[in-house]
Amino acid sequence: MTVGAGSFNPTPRSGTLGSILVADDHPTNRQMLARLLAVLGHEVTMAENGRQALALLRERLFDLVLLDVVMPEMDGVAALKQIKADPRLHEVPVIMVSGLDEVGSVVRCIEEGAEDYLTKPLDPIILSARINAWLEKKRLRDGERRRSEELERALRQLKTAQDRLVAHEKLASLGALTAGIAHEIRNPLNFVTNFAQLAVELVGELRDHLKCEGGEVMELLAALEQNVAKIEEHGRRADHIVRGMLLHARSQPGPRQQSDLNTLVAEAVNLAYHGVRGQDATFQATVETDLDRTLSPLEVSPQDLSRVILNLMNNALYAVHRKRHTAGSLFQPRVIVRTHDLGEAVELRFWDNGEGIQADLRDKIFTPFFTTKPAGAGTGLGLSISYDIIVQMHKGSLRVESEEGKYTEFIITLPKNI
Repeated sequence: MTVGAGSFNPTPRSGTLGSILVADDHPTNRQMLARLLAVLGHEVTMAENGRQALALLRERLFDLVLLDVVMPEMDGVAALKQIKADPRLHEVPVIMVSGLDEVGSVVRCIEEGAEDYLTKPLDPIILSARINAWLEKKRLRDGERRRSEELERALRQLKTAQDRLVAHEKLASLGALTAGIAHEIRNPLNFVTNFAQLAVELVGELRDHLKCEGGEVMELLAALEQNVAKIEEHGRRADHIVRGMLLHARSQPGPRQQSDLNTLVAEAVNLAYHGVRGQDATFQATVETDLDRTLSPLEVSPQDLSRVILNLMNNALYAVHRKRHTAGSLFQPRVIVRTHDLGEAVELRFWDNGEGIQADLRDKIFTPFFTTKPAGAGTGLGLSISYDIIVQMHKGSLRVESEEGKYTEFIITLPKNI
């Protein structure tokens, strides 16, 4: 090995304990220290001064640096400052070595970030113990960093998987609504078609009447005007249903706007019921709505709130439908949806007389991926998404009350002013 930068590793122990950079301006000191460290099993690289040590560190990372305090060109303290200021290097342990046994020098080096301070002449036993201790700490720290990186990577993968499952949940919810939407959109479209046909006939009659004098012209015009108004009304209704379906499928939160809560509830409840009926024509349940007509419009995200109402309504209908299969024909499925003005807030309740929820499961139902439904019947994200929409987005609350075998009631509270 030549004096200056280089490697020195004569007959080391089996395996390398650590890679160490030794910076000392005195050739004899470098050689002796390098030989001792090599015998102890370390891979040693040497530098003549602080500047050369920094250059070597930026070429490759070492497990530990032994840095002489007094050196030409760049002393050890100046090199230490640059090492600790470099984001890539600041975690590399640095042990300062000096012939100065002064408290001021020790304090200064520790304040600049040095891990340890040894005075010359170096005791081989103490040197070995200190080096091994700091190498072990570095290995532990590196291991923690690797585990942290692995956890972050796993978390990113989990988040990606969760996003996919959320998208799947929305698509599943949208699929469940297809039958209800088809039922709902058929009625306004039938109105559009029928009244359009009547309008055409009335125009023909009007044309006939205009050819001769008669007193029925104004009546025909009035009827035509009414029919055209009906066409417009039900065309708008069909458009509103389609728009709601598209908004329900959106992945991003919708804009907030003044909305009639009772209208949102009525539409979503109707869609959910007909959606279940579309999947199972034998399904029957009594659905009651008790809507507080004194409610003022609320500033909410209508499509996101509708998603919550649809989910809670679907869960209620699912619960009574499943109980009907187990309890027999004597059981009368019943769902009640209520809105109520609480003064500073508005309350929305979904009650069903289904199977209820076990006491030990009630604290888990808003947890992502938790579900009591059979495999393939749900993703376990519906209530979790609903909870986030109510609590995070609308600053409200969502809770559940239940008695196993008798009833379940989900209660939403929405503040009027956020």
